[in-house]
Amino acid sequence: MVSLRFSQFRPAQHLAGLGVIALSVMLLAGCGAQSGGAADGVIAYEAQLAEHLTATGGVMYGAHWCPHCADQKAMFNDSADVLPYVECAADGENAQPELCQQRGIEGYPTWEIDGQLYPGVRSLDELADLSGFPQPE
Repeated sequence: MVSLRFSQFRPAQHLAGLGVIALSVMLLAGCGAQSGGAADGVIAYEAQLAEHLTATGGVMYGAHWCPHCADQKAMFNDSADVLPYVECAADGENAQPELCQQRGIEGYPTWEIDGQLYPGVRSLDELADLSGFPQPE
């Protein structure tokens, strides 16, 4: 028979050790691969639409200081950097104010799709319809 003296068995330390182990397991499990993402070959609707707009010559004209442009880009989540974007503000990065003036851009954001201008923030579904992108089932 094993006899434990009080000094050898400390329940509080034992429970604390188990807590650390349990926390470590939960953190590691949370950092694993998630199913249903791009790792599984599934591309988000927003990314597909951004790529379609680029491939079909659609363009978003905007300005770096424009909150509505930021709202429009936010709809595309991580795919906003794929969007075909023209900076119209002269002090913006890669600015093309002359092109914006030539195209008759009067407000931001403005989309050009199939030669037509569509001012204002547009829903993803509306951009899909305007550009001929098939809706997801």
